[in-house]
Amino acid sequence: MELNILERVVAGSEEPSHLDLSLLQSITENFSKQRKIGVGGCGEVYKGILRNGIVAVKRLFNSRTIKNKMFHREVQSLITVRHENIVRFLGYCSFTEERVFTYEGRTIMADIRERLLCFEYISNGSLENYLTDELRGLEWHTRYEIIVGICKGLLYLHKDKNIVHMDLKLANILLDDLMVPKITDFGLSRLDNNSQEVTTSRLFSPVYCAPEYSREGKSSSKSDIYSLGVLVIELVTGSKNEPDLTKVLRRWRYRWIKSSKHTPLGYQQVTKCLELAQRCIQINLTTRPDIVYVMDELNTVDSKGGQFQEIPCLEDMLGIEPLEIHFPFKLDPQISHSIELTNDTDDYIAFMTKARSRRFRIEPEKGIVPPGSKCSVTVTAQAQVNALPNNHHKEEITVLSTRVDGGLAGMDITGDVFIEKEGNVVDEVNVMVVFDRPPLADEES
Repeated sequence: MELNILERVVAGSEEPSHLDLSLLQSITENFSKQRKIGVGGCGEVYKGILRNGIVAVKRLFNSRTIKNKMFHREVQSLITVRHENIVRFLGYCSFTEERVFTYEGRTIMADIRERLLCFEYISNGSLENYLTDELRGLEWHTRYEIIVGICKGLLYLHKDKNIVHMDLKLANILLDDLMVPKITDFGLSRLDNNSQEVTTSRLFSPVYCAPEYSREGKSSSKSDIYSLGVLVIELVTGSKNEPDLTKVLRRWRYRWIKSSKHTPLGYQQVTKCLELAQRCIQINLTTRPDIVYVMDELNTVDSKGGQFQEIPCLEDMLGIEPLEIHFPFKLDPQISHSIELTNDTDDYIAFMTKARSRRFRIEPEKGIVPPGSKCSVTVTAQAQVNALPNNHHKEEITVLSTRVDGGLAGMDITGDVFIEKEGNVVDEVNVMVVFDRPPLADEES
């Protein structure tokens, strides 16, 4: 009977409601390791299998002291939330049982509590899994649509439901089959922060956390706006560091030209996103915009249809291919890979490579690529990787490049050449080096 109720909720013919603990245990194989799909600051997430689909069951940690009144108030809030960019809430379980234990020779009574929340299952996992720099990974159009979708979801939470998320970050943005972003875990940090542990154990993610919240525990919708700013910078650049707009645009320009997706609108969208992000991460919360302003600005960009003048200093950068090379786990000393550097400009470009370990031999490590020419850099792995977590191991080789005077020779290239100075742009591109475990015999068959 309970299974039928949850299946009807999933189908949309019934409202979210209380679910029996036995049902959630059954559909997750009693919270087995095989069904565990994630863990966060508040609890562990398990995949629940139904006859008409899959659900996600979040089992809150018992270490979190959550009052019944607060838990049920937040559940009531979750039940009313319905938006395309918010993970759909399906039901909850609040179970308490008294048990007798023997402790240090004494018999004591203790409450065993289970608090669980059930949500729709989102197939593509969290946005955190898709984070890359501008030169690889998700195309700009997809990233921009994700940014807009997150803002729409946050607008709904702030203005329609008066809900502050309090832990907005990449890991709390899930992506469905169509790469539509869905905000999750809103309310869970609030549950913890209103508990008896509020003074000693506020739950937040430091990099995304607004200063007034991390220092004083004061939260508001402007705290979410700060987190949104960090998140947008990550989506545009692949990094949480403060972006250099010119460099970011040059890197996107390089990718757009290479893929024949070079449109004026892209420049305007990237610029506007980073401008808004900078306003969102202001230390003084009163100077941050609200989500209505952010959405209005994004809508204005799209309505103008790409009326944008390119920045004059957007010269072409040194082409680097491929951006990822693979070595087998068991090294053959004869195996090496080449990285091709292409200079399509009218200037001389100096380069220098930096490996983060001594595992690689790189030849040449530095040099000058003349105008309209190419240079091949050979990478040979010299040392064995000791272990392969998740069947692969990744490292990075950084390629620095900058324009130089044609009179310089390769031997003149030192680290000083790549120090940023006025009028001198230094590009930094990371080439991923992946060590793969070969497939086992039964995997190949």
